[in-house]
Amino acid sequence: MLLLTLAWRNLGRSRRRTALTLAAAVFATLLMILNLAVSAGSQRRWIANAVELYPGHFQVSARGYRDTHALDDALVLTPGQHAALHALPGGAGWAPRLESFGLVSADQDRATGRGVQLLGLDVARERALSRLLRGMNAGRTPARARDGGPREIVLGDLLARNLGAKLGDSVIAVSADAFGSQTADRFRVVGTFHLGSSELDGFAAILDLGELQDFLGVGAGLSHVAIFAPDLRAQPAIAAALAAAFPPERFEVVAWPQLVPEVVQFFRIKDVGDWLKNGLLLIVVGFGLLNTILMSVFERVREFGVLRAIGMRPRAICGLVVMESLLLSLLGIVLGFALGIPLVLWLERNPIPLSGAELRASLAVFGLEPVLEFALSRSALVALPAVLFGVGLLAAFVPAVRASRSRPVDALREA
Repeated sequence: MLLLTLAWRNLGRSRRRTALTLAAAVFATLLMILNLAVSAGSQRRWIANAVELYPGHFQVSARGYRDTHALDDALVLTPGQHAALHALPGGAGWAPRLESFGLVSADQDRATGRGVQLLGLDVARERALSRLLRGMNAGRTPARARDGGPREIVLGDLLARNLGAKLGDSVIAVSADAFGSQTADRFRVVGTFHLGSSELDGFAAILDLGELQDFLGVGAGLSHVAIFAPDLRAQPAIAAALAAAFPPERFEVVAWPQLVPEVVQFFRIKDVGDWLKNGLLLIVVGFGLLNTILMSVFERVREFGVLRAIGMRPRAICGLVVMESLLLSLLGIVLGFALGIPLVLWLERNPIPLSGAELRASLAVFGLEPVLEFALSRSALVALPAVLFGVGLLAAFVPAVRASRSRPVDALREA
């Protein structure tokens, strides 16, 4: 307590220098909080964009299906599993899906076939959860064939252009059914979609789930069930509920980092860049603290000599100087967080709109709104004070060592 009291009083001796150093620490802390908040906000947007486009936050499939994609390993939900999916925590929703690969061609002589991924969807559920059906740019969603009418299909707009197919035209789809044979039929194009993804726009086609199940002869079989979590904080609870309903020896529950690993890799690279930028600010803060503490030590040679003369040990003098640096760091952190957190919370509710036609067009390609979003990251808010404290400790090392070497004779020379 004595060292703390002395350190606090020493900071008040040169108020102008202390205030300037403290202002630099507060400003750097505020900038780092905003930088981390922008990074967390952009990550949240990219996750939502990548996950809601199609994959979902979790996918549940029968064990072995993800390796073989064989209809023999199709997932058939039991009534108990239906109930468990309806009772998922955090307001999570789920959508059953059936996928198959095949060929599609225009219903014309000598038409060229193209590879296609057939996606059987529960249209009502999918519209409420994913962005897949929100990308409809022409026509309507597919429905079950009625009274012997034609089957319906929705094509990616790039695929439709490559096939030369328009709304109302017929296409022929060929795929392998559940019995290992080829199945083929005519489908009427009732719509097209555009999502900004070359894989989906150029190679995907959407059918009603029941229609594709009938076409492939899989009964109630599914490729997987996609789970969407509106509250990211509920993901651990959702994972636990899925593990209980779908035992790992018979089912696979895969989370979004495994479904979209390229997004995770992008975040890792971006995090490195963010901390490099913050590192420059930390260097500025560190040198500011070093300058303040070192100048204070040079001006207090007589004081340290007197303290040594009355019996204070070098270790205590070293601790006094370190305490002063840590107090400056603590004040900078407290004031920076007091200003930064309310500002980030306000910006989180009021994202900044981005102007510029080119920027808005480039974001629209990825399905992102032209706004700058902010979000508080708990891990960043915990790591940042620890890093700033470390900088304060390092900045005090050289001045503290110099002060601890003071001798009583130095006080006489300064007299």
